[in-house]
Amino acid sequence: MKEVYPGIFLIKEKGLFSFLKPPVNIYVITGEDGLVFDGGYGSFCSIRQFSKQYEEIERICKKRGVNNKINRILLSHCHADHFSGLLALKKKYGFKILLTERMAELIKSSESYRKSYTIEKKKSGGSLCAYLFDLFSKALSKIEYLLYSSYWGINFVPVPDIVITENWKIFINNEQWEIFHSPGHSDDHITLYNREKGVLFSGDNVMKSINVWLGPPRSNLADYEKSLEFMLTLPELSLILPAHGSSLDNPTFRIREILQWRKKRTEDVYRIISDSGENGITLKEIIWKLYPYHSKIKRDFARGWVELTIEELQKSGEIEINGINLYKAPAKLIR
Repeated sequence: MKEVYPGIFLIKEKGLFSFLKPPVNIYVITGEDGLVFDGGYGSFCSIRQFSKQYEEIERICKKRGVNNKINRILLSHCHADHFSGLLALKKKYGFKILLTERMAELIKSSESYRKSYTIEKKKSGGSLCAYLFDLFSKALSKIEYLLYSSYWGINFVPVPDIVITENWKIFINNEQWEIFHSPGHSDDHITLYNREKGVLFSGDNVMKSINVWLGPPRSNLADYEKSLEFMLTLPELSLILPAHGSSLDNPTFRIREILQWRKKRTEDVYRIISDSGENGITLKEIIWKLYPYHSKIKRDFARGWVELTIEELQKSGEIEINGINLYKAPAKLIR
């Protein structure tokens, strides 16, 4: 537990293995009409971690003479490491759950959540091998989901207490905060900002030293860049509190750095495709060229942003797809 800004505390939930259960940040804005930002994991151990740190925050407030009354919890976006703890925290502390209409639809049930991540696959010719592989992939996906569901303590929210709009103003301790829709990492992502304090809760869109995960079907590169560019226009922005990692006290520098990195990686993918000539190149081969000496975990993690980059290059007419897996730069655009 750490005070990251006067009256704002960070609660960090961790698992035994960070690659299976990444540490996640939950923020507590203390005061007579305070708010919790994000719900974290829902497992017994995670809720116990939250409770221990939350009780320490309450002791600090009491010692300072602060009348700390928190009855609301707001979600940044519908990924399981952020929403799974909502119901447990509501049950234990009486927090009212605030969701946008889009969020409410996504996490109302296991079925709606899993459906939102279903990618329509192209038919592969109807062969027996293709059918069996597809069947195996679906079974493996269900097993993987069940394992993560148990380890992360995934719980869904059938009905939220309050439904808000994606661009909205909310009062916390008689101070106006702005909620704005910031898609990119996820299509339902929102950001919370206080102009007077210059404090922004960025969720997963901006992190200090980690490149955010991006991948289909709910990420979008163009939206991500627009969200970052909008953050650069925010007056008095001086502190970003992210959902993972440590806080950023030079936020505009980091945002510009991310935008430059995304531009470079798009150029890298285009160059690799262009250099492949008339034969083209597969997605797997592109990833290997980008990460030749990295682990399979790293390459799997990167696959999403590479797919999105290819989609953007195809939309702009800079590349074309030949067949299911073959990507080729048109001769007239090879440079």
